[in-house]
Amino acid sequence: MKIYNLKKFAQGLFMLALGLLNLLFNLQTGLNWQDYILIGALLFMGGRLLLHSLSRTISREEQLDEMDERNQLVLLKNKSRAFSLLQYSCLILAAIFIVAGKLEEQTNIIFLGVGLIFAFAISMFTDILTFIYYENRL
Repeated sequence: MKIYNLKKFAQGLFMLALGLLNLLFNLQTGLNWQDYILIGALLFMGGRLLLHSLSRTISREEQLDEMDERNQLVLLKNKSRAFSLLQYSCLILAAIFIVAGKLEEQTNIIFLGVGLIFAFAISMFTDILTFIYYENRL
């Protein structure tokens, strides 16, 4: 058997390993319905990725789909929008936690808000750095 897509093959092996490790560790403590769903999903997706990585035609179709300009544009817009939504949600949640912490006089809640402000600051800093990088590169 030849591996046509090494990245998908590695992802499939990783998912299968996670599913098997989850099964082994949860057999000792007992399985509930959530464990069955997680293990089944990991094993199914890992097996699917392995089969796709070993098939020449499926690997070729997936590579053509990845190289398609429309798919790349949709992925780029999706990532940009998700990053913007993450930034705004961090800012809104930080404000909510800080106000709630002040009203309830709980410093733990205020610290959650400060942590989210820190995450917002890191995201803004990385946004600026990537903008400068791509502005100079292109």
